[in-house]
Amino acid sequence: MAEACAGDAVVRCIELFAGAGGAALGLEAAGIEHAALCEWDPHACATLRAAGLGPVVEGDVRDLDAIAAVAGESCDLLWSSFPCQAFSAAGKRLGAEDPRNGWPWSVDALDRFEPRWFLGENVRGLLCHSSEGHPDPLKCPRCYFEGVIMRDLRARFAHAGYWLLDAADYGVPQHRRRVILWAGPAPLRAPQPTHADPATLAQGSMFGPRLLPWVSMGEALGLSASARVVEPNRTVARDVTNRPAPTVDTFTTRNGDKYEQAIRVIDGDVRRLTVDECAILQDFPPCHPWQGPKTAKQRQIGNAVCPPMSEAVGRIVVAADHALN
Repeated sequence: MAEACAGDAVVRCIELFAGAGGAALGLEAAGIEHAALCEWDPHACATLRAAGLGPVVEGDVRDLDAIAAVAGESCDLLWSSFPCQAFSAAGKRLGAEDPRNGWPWSVDALDRFEPRWFLGENVRGLLCHSSEGHPDPLKCPRCYFEGVIMRDLRARFAHAGYWLLDAADYGVPQHRRRVILWAGPAPLRAPQPTHADPATLAQGSMFGPRLLPWVSMGEALGLSASARVVEPNRTVARDVTNRPAPTVDTFTTRNGDKYEQAIRVIDGDVRRLTVDECAILQDFPPCHPWQGPKTAKQRQIGNAVCPPMSEAVGRIVVAADHALN
């Protein structure tokens, strides 16, 4: 991994809702140093510590004094993967009225630590209007995004914007589309993809030779030629072996009181993806030390940021910060 050049100031980051370290791994690979990783889930905090990431602040992100006691009273970058249940299509979509909406807590941290840069990550449902809630920003995700989130960022930074990125475009064997919010003293351009749809590359686009083909599930999982990966849907199962995986979630297909991954692997017998296979599809290092019982590991993996995506985004901020200094 590339590191900051000699003489360049290191970008210090406070990360909110750090989870099991997906964003942290990518940001550190981009040359960013963590002043604090804030997370309330004890199993995720144990994973962070076992992975050598930190310093870890275990507790409520609203406890800004506890964060400051570890990180100090300022930072260069604030990253917030504020809870997405409020805006996810898989949830009840209560929007800003959801008590788990972590955006106001992120704004409090911005006002306390006054970073030069901000990066936020959320589900693409944040960009969707609600037919029932529109135009009320408390009930419509897109109205909340435009009328509250972007307004808050523009009130605090000279420049602000967002990108909708797909992790597959950065070498992750999974289609995971996420909204990346950014703000800072200079405008930022989205990171250039490193991978693309093989069909597009085969068409001989002028950009094609510079890009690698998407990484498929079968390739990433090392499946045999006879195996098939099947994504069940409402009508007929769809074979996704030779393409990036659909979004790996928090195992929300419910079977009684047990939450299970919906994707099936067919290779003689029919089985579900294992915890380790889902971690591979998130592009975590194979040695990442997941802590806790199986359900806790599943939750950590399903909620994680793919490290290659956060690395690509982090490199954009590091380059822009060094250009200003």
